[in-house]
Amino acid sequence: MRRRQFVGTAASAAGASIAGCSAPGAGDRHPFAGKTVTVRIDDESESDHDVRENARGALEYWEAHAPRYVDFEVAFDVVDDDDPDMVIRYVDEPSECSGVENFSERVLGCAPIITPGRRLRGTVRAVVVAGARPFGKIRITTKHEIGHILGLYHDDEPQEIMSNDPARRIPMFELRIEIWETVLDAHARGSGATRLFNHGVETWRNGDYEVAQAAFAAANVDFRRTRTVLETARTRVETFADDPRVETVDLDGLRTHLNRLVERMELATEFTAAMADASAAAAAGDASASSEHLATANDRIAAFNERPSPELRDVAIALGLVRGFDRDEEIGDVDEDEIEE
Repeated sequence: MRRRQFVGTAASAAGASIAGCSAPGAGDRHPFAGKTVTVRIDDESESDHDVRENARGALEYWEAHAPRYVDFEVAFDVVDDDDPDMVIRYVDEPSECSGVENFSERVLGCAPIITPGRRLRGTVRAVVVAGARPFGKIRITTKHEIGHILGLYHDDEPQEIMSNDPARRIPMFELRIEIWETVLDAHARGSGATRLFNHGVETWRNGDYEVAQAAFAAANVDFRRTRTVLETARTRVETFADDPRVETVDLDGLRTHLNRLVERMELATEFTAAMADASAAAAAGDASASSEHLATANDRIAAFNERPSPELRDVAIALGLVRGFDRDEEIGDVDEDEIEE
């Protein structure tokens, strides 16, 4: 007896959720084998995506690939009936899967595994968490849950859909993690640079110009390094463009996030350099030059704060990863107030 009858799609390999059992008879057919299955799509999500189109794409995939992976043909007919064979529900949070063993907020979907010989007592229901996830990532989850309904387990092929191990299921997983960790590195460097900059502002306001110059110069070095790290991530992102499964990455969104971060770091290097120059001029008693550099710095600071900054979780979502969804920090944020002479 295979004791895995109701499975939740989790965000990581450790999150598989299992309960129930079934006892298919030898040689029995799947209840959907060779049939046209009526499917209703329930959109209960506030996602900007067209979830009906998402579901149709997943259903078309299984119409084409069911003979290979489940050994029978099946067709699907999308309907608005009250009593269809199957319902696919799109929601924004996973509470509908709360009955799944080892449930957590990281679960992205759930559906019963319908094995050969099982008798259906009513509509089969799949739940897919949509929310702010990339369209392609939602479709992979939809394919995964339909795969369970067709009788597939997490260790069955195709692994890029059915596996509950992100390294096996997510295309180019290692590259995604590499970019994510690079952005985390940039976040840490940017935070350190911001602390140095704020220390420089404090000593500047206290009239300690030589100490301020050293702090601004050190912050400038760290902001430059942060920019370099982000430029590396931005370059690596283009590798996704050559992968046919890039639908699981929000490539345009990822480019936009990294471009904005690089632009902000360029401005940060400019205002820290200007403040270092202003501090040096003030220490030398050249008030005119100091005022000029200060004006430049404040102009760049204003431009920096006008640039929208993505949060870390925005980058994680665009990468098609769940890690980091609770990371709402901005990279290299600074005080919006102007620095006074």
